Amino acid sequence: MSSALLLSLAGLAVLDSANTSTLTMVVVILFAARRPAATGWAYAVGAIVMFFAIAVGLYLGASAASDVVAEFGLWARRVIFTMMTVVLMWFGIRRLRSRERRGLPKLPTWVNPMTGTLLGALATIGDLPNAFPLFLAIDRLIDAAIPTDTSILLLIGYTAIYALPTLVLLVVGLTFRERVIAWLERVLRRFTTGTSKASWRIASLFFVGAIASATIVMLQH
Repeated sequence: MSSALLLSLAGLAVLDSANTSTLTMVVVILFAARRPAATGWAYAVGAIVMFFAIAVGLYLGASAASDVVAEFGLWARRVIFTMMTVVLMWFGIRRLRSRERRGLPKLPTWVNPMTGTLLGALATIGDLPNAFPLFLAIDRLIDAAIPTDTSILLLIGYTAIYALPTLVLLVVGLTFRERVIAWLERVLRRFTTGTSKASWRIASLFFVGAIASATIVMLQH
């Protein structure tokens, strides 16, 4: 097992850890949940355990399908960059018109410690199309042809790095809750209230990114 593989997996895990949907949900729980500590930890456990289960399932499934392993990396990259193209185009189109923001986030009453774990698991499943670093990490593990038990240990480490920002956010948010809540309210009001004005410049950046992603798809062989 080479140091290049370890560095590659660590880098991909860091990219995966910047999961905006998971982090945003933790922020919303800290801000709006009736029992933020219990609900936040339950959500984090559900999200992290499901992420690890998905990672192991993808690895074992891809490893078992020996006839398609050689094409897995190519297929994954095509899917990833196709999704990126669509998402960036959608973001660009949204920035071509002004729209009213939805206001401060609210949580339904059923979001509580009893449902938090399931919610975290379901949110991770729903966010799977955005987990392109994980697909690339699985590709690296398969190409490395290392024993399955070693790969599982590496996926445990990958999941730990993935989980770190979420856990740090929870600890800091709960330890300094009053200060964090006051700061979050200022930030959330800035980005969730008022009008989001149309911007050709920002839309153009999204469109350029979409074109670059589409070009990468077309260049895959």
